[in-house]
Amino acid sequence: MKPTLVTGANGHVGNNLCRLLAARGEPVRAMIRPNADTAPLDGLGVEIVRGDILDAASTAAAVAGCGRVHHTAAGFLMWSKDPERDIVRPSVEGTRIVLEAAAKAGAEKVLYVSSGITVGHTTDPGRRFDEKDANDHPHTWYAKGKIAAEREAIAIAGRTGMPVVTVNPALILGPRFFKISESTKQVVDFLNHGAPAYFDGGFGVVDVEDVARGAMLGMEKGKSGERYIRSGDDVTSKETFDLLAEMTGLPGPSMKLPVPVLRIAAGAMELASRLTGSRPMLDRSQVDEFAGKYAYFDSSKAKRELGYSWLPVRDVLRRTVAWAVDRGFVAEARRKLLRADPSLAGAY
Repeated sequence: MKPTLVTGANGHVGNNLCRLLAARGEPVRAMIRPNADTAPLDGLGVEIVRGDILDAASTAAAVAGCGRVHHTAAGFLMWSKDPERDIVRPSVEGTRIVLEAAAKAGAEKVLYVSSGITVGHTTDPGRRFDEKDANDHPHTWYAKGKIAAEREAIAIAGRTGMPVVTVNPALILGPRFFKISESTKQVVDFLNHGAPAYFDGGFGVVDVEDVARGAMLGMEKGKSGERYIRSGDDVTSKETFDLLAEMTGLPGPSMKLPVPVLRIAAGAMELASRLTGSRPMLDRSQVDEFAGKYAYFDSSKAKRELGYSWLPVRDVLRRTVAWAVDRGFVAEARRKLLRADPSLAGAY
């Protein structure tokens, strides 16, 4: 049996996917960067290869001899001093290099992990997006990069004839993040600093294991050229904080910050960032992309065609909090304040 390649294998989605593939006895080749930490893959019995998706030679070597390719690697960043280099290029050029290498190697199929951000969002909380929708007005560099990368994947599939299936996850939470991601940062920041205020807006929340299982289903049953949304329950920003407060005993926010005020504050943070050279807590592109916006998704196509299912948001948050505490992502002073719900024990 030919090995299955997973790019970005030490990432949040990547390592959970490697675990599930290995658990069912599938030989896995895990591609990670030359200087990447192998801890997320320890004990899994996978073949680790080091390379960079922006390097055609090392990518071709990683793909050689593989039957299937799960492309999860990307620059999941919302801010950088050089966003073209650090955010857009890994998404777009990295996707092109991986998929072209897979096509040349005669790969059986590629599963590309994109993002729900390419599908869309709206100011209307009653609107739900499906695979026919597209984000035509991106604001963050991350959104721009993922949209361009998804188009690149579709173009390569059409040009080479190689089967490519795309999955579009909502906000990914859940255990086994060995570095704090842009999405898990929201939970970890609440645990460490609280949330003095909230703003209008909401999103679909999905557990990382459901994304990984959904990727496997997409590889097995997904139709080439199709997109499949991977989402779960829809929650507002306020509902998310309230659930976190309930299961940790930490106070949730009571003050709603109007979006225009938030944007002014973000502008001030950007100015301070230019002076200090450090990342702003928030910038105006993030406000424009997320504040007052609702990214609620319809996963019925994946449920109907692939057998996809998902955990309730309460369970997803419970597993995320438990992992963050157990892994030491919560400062000792804050840990002492936790009045953890008993359900957190053994949550993942």
